[in-house]
Amino acid sequence: MSSTENTFRESIDKAGQVLTVLDKKREELLIVTREITRKTREAVFAIHRGDFERSLSALSEAKKLLEELGTFKELFPGLYYGGSTISAQAEYVEAATLYALLTSQSPPTIDELKVEPQAYLLGIGDLIGELRRSILDNLRRDNVSRAWELMQIMETIFFELSKLSFPEALVPGLRHKIDVARALIDSTQKDILFSEKSGTLTRTIQKLLERQ
Repeated sequence: MSSTENTFRESIDKAGQVLTVLDKKREELLIVTREITRKTREAVFAIHRGDFERSLSALSEAKKLLEELGTFKELFPGLYYGGSTISAQAEYVEAATLYALLTSQSPPTIDELKVEPQAYLLGIGDLIGELRRSILDNLRRDNVSRAWELMQIMETIFFELSKLSFPEALVPGLRHKIDVARALIDSTQKDILFSEKSGTLTRTIQKLLERQ
C-alpha cells in the first residue's frame, strides 16, 4: 500500500471513529431531552388540573435531567447547542415559571433556572399561551380579579420581549412567538371584558328579581 493510500485509510478511519462516538452521544442527549420534555409537559398538565404536588415532582425530575445536560456542554458543546437542548430547556422554563406564578411565588430568574438565554426567551414566550389558559379557567370560576392579575403578567412579558431584536438564526422562532403573543393578549383581554360585563349584567338582573 502506498503512503497516499495509507494516509487516506488512516484519516478516514480516524474520522469515522470520532463520528461514531459523537453519534452515540447524540442519541444519549436526545433521550435526555425527550425525557425533559415529557416531564415538563406532565408538570404543565398537572398544574392546570390543580395537582401542584404532582407538578412539583415532575419538575424536580426534569431539573435533575437538565443537570445531566451539563456534561454534554463541557465535553460535546457541538451537540449540546443543538435545537433539542434549547427546546427542552425552553419547555422547562415555561413549566417552572408557570408553576411559580400559579402558586403565588416569584418567577424564577434565568440564573436560577440555569438555562441558555435562547431557551429562557423562547420558554417565556410560550408561557403567555399557558397564562391565557389559566385565565380562561379563572373566568369559568367567575374569578375575574385573578384573570386581570394574570393578564397583567402576560402584558409585561410581551412588552419586555418586544424590546428585543435578534436575528432568527440566533433565537429561532422568537419573533413568531412575540407575534402570536400579541394576538393572544388581544383575544384574552376581550374575553375578560366580556366576562366582566356579563357578570355585572347577571348581578343587576338578580338584584332586580330580588326586589320583586
